[in-house]
Parts: sequence; C-alpha cells; structure tokens
Amino acid sequence: MKKKIKILIVDDEYAFCRSLKIFFDKIGFQALIATNGEHALDIVREEKPAIMTLDIRMPGFNGYDILQKVKRLDPDLFIIVVTAIDVPNMEEMLEHSGAHALLHKPIDLQKLSDTLYGFVGHLL
Repeated sequence: MKKKIKILIVDDEYAFCRSLKIFFDKIGFQALIATNGEHALDIVREEKPAIMTLDIRMPGFNGYDILQKVKRLDPDLFIIVVTAIDVPNMEEMLEHSGAHALLHKPIDLQKLSDTLYGFVGHLL
C-alpha cells in the first residue's frame, strides 16, 4: 500500500478544517488538523507533514508567527496560506516569509487541488 502524503490544516475555524479534511482525505492525502499555533507546531514536530495550509488571522500565534516558527522546524515544508485577508503586497510578504502559495477564502477547491498537485509531483 502506498503511503499517503500528510497535509496539516491550520485554522481556528474548526468547521473549515473539517471540510478541508474531508476534501483532502477524498483526494488521497492524510489530513491532520490544528486549530491553534501551539498544536500546529506540535504536529509539525511529531507527524512531519509535507504540506500545510495556514490561516493568517488566528488568536494567539497568528499565521505569520506560525510560518516563521514552522520554517525553522522544517524549511522544506510546503506552505499554502489560505485566508480571508486581502491586503496589498500580501503575496510578496508571505513569499519572503517562506510561504509557497496564497489562496483566498472562500476557497476555490480546483485552485487548491492544482496547487497541491503542482507540488506533489516533486514528492513522487
């Protein structure tokens, strides 16, 4: 049996996490959920996911904080920022922080899927 690629969903909205988990599981990934920054860091340390989706606006550690800490733990982690925030130059700021892609909520599942499979080819 082929090992599934782990993807970590980090968002403080549990319902959003659940819906993404169902989508990722359905298309063949092993989806994990973290609803706060500390939990996300623990999962990165313990489970070593290859991919992470990350919300920016969360209580406690915000997405930028998590991004910096995660990149120190695993510089190769592929990070897709998924957010409702739309500020000028956000994509550039995130790229400098180590994110690989930016998608806006409400999420376009086709764009998300295309982004994932564009990266997954490097893992196979």
